[in-house]
Amino acid sequence: MKKIVLILLFQISAFSLFAQVDRVKVFRDTRIVNGHSTEVLPKGMMKFIISHRFGAISSGVQQLWGLDNSTIRIGLDYAISDNINIGFGRSSLQKHYDFYLKYRLLQQKNDGGSPVSLAYYTNAAIRTIQTPQTEDLSFNNNLSYVHQLLLSRKFNDFVSFQIMPTYVHRNFVLDLESNNDIYSLGTAGRFQVTKVMAFNLEYYFNLPDQLASQYNSSAGLGIELETKGHIFQLNFTNSLGMIAPLYVAETTGMIGKGDIHFGFNITRDFKVGARK
Repeated sequence: MKKIVLILLFQISAFSLFAQVDRVKVFRDTRIVNGHSTEVLPKGMMKFIISHRFGAISSGVQQLWGLDNSTIRIGLDYAISDNINIGFGRSSLQKHYDFYLKYRLLQQKNDGGSPVSLAYYTNAAIRTIQTPQTEDLSFNNNLSYVHQLLLSRKFNDFVSFQIMPTYVHRNFVLDLESNNDIYSLGTAGRFQVTKVMAFNLEYYFNLPDQLASQYNSSAGLGIELETKGHIFQLNFTNSLGMIAPLYVAETTGMIGKGDIHFGFNITRDFKVGARK
């Protein structure tokens, strides 16, 4: 009897280990440049993330090519389960507080499993800055919402790709020309260069006639460096905002004119509670 129990325990452990190995990690981190990837933290893990975006490189030597100015987002993510993450953050740009939920519906697997990873992402943000244009707005006026489907696939050890149909709604728009509802199609790619370094590309194409003329599609290039316990992402993007209502609907930088912002994401993952 004891031998039978040991054999069953061994088979269950082997099956569990095989299932873990069979899963494909499409991206190395939960973020790409500005947007989210299909990756989620495992249950009980927490991520602390600090993101910076400096001024435009085209500002020249007087502004130290943008380094004299910066915006920042500080965030905390937590995994309720192996497929559900929640998070909270505060951005200095327009003094936003944001809350998100990401639910992974499918994970890419080898040997006859799902060929893709699929996740649903939603975000709610509140703008708290007070300006002559916004000082009389109600709490509800300052709210914005985002819904995304994230669909990704890792093709081989070097190339991963993701598409991101995106819907942004803002209860109050700061200009007279832009729509409250914005529809965008995001795309992203990851290209592994060495064992610890990769390049990330990200672009959001906004459908025509939705935004005022001063706003542009968000684009970014990231250099990802991985160390034990840390992932450093060095980014170049035309967006100052680091939450979707800002980088999808309010990107003013024109890459052709040098409106490129250098920035970085630094993350640290740690386990909450006792380790098994």
